[in-house]
Amino acid sequence: MRFSKVAPLSLAFVCVFTGAVSAQYSRAELQKMYMTYLSVEGYSPSIDADGDVAFKKEGRPFWIEVNESDLGYFKIGYLANYALEYDYEERQFPIAIDYANRRTKVAKVYSMEDGGRFMISAEIYVTKPEDFKAVFNRMINAINRARGNFLEKMEE
Repeated sequence: MRFSKVAPLSLAFVCVFTGAVSAQYSRAELQKMYMTYLSVEGYSPSIDADGDVAFKKEGRPFWIEVNESDLGYFKIGYLANYALEYDYEERQFPIAIDYANRRTKVAKVYSMEDGGRFMISAEIYVTKPEDFKAVFNRMINAINRARGNFLEKMEE
């Protein structure tokens, strides 16, 4: 009985939420929107080989994933290297990734399969693609916090 009362509300939410992101944006329109925002904010963005929007903050390379097939999803990524010179560092690497993931909201740390490279991404759902602007800086801060948490644990 309770389900029947909850289901219409859930269905209404899904309809409202999906309806909000139903407006179509082409890949080029998303790229332009991200590039314009980053330029206004003082970055020097470019389009990378994957069609994502690349930029640097404090010398660190970031990118915004351009995903026209899921307009309600927004992702910023960061790729880094950590020189694994000693056996201890190789053992500590997955522990540091786990530590950073547990301690950091929104950001996710991933190891790359080729050694000491790791990726950090911040991923959220937005109502409309242009809503990313309201949380952009917070997402960058989450990535930087995850990086700091990772490095803290690697240096133990």
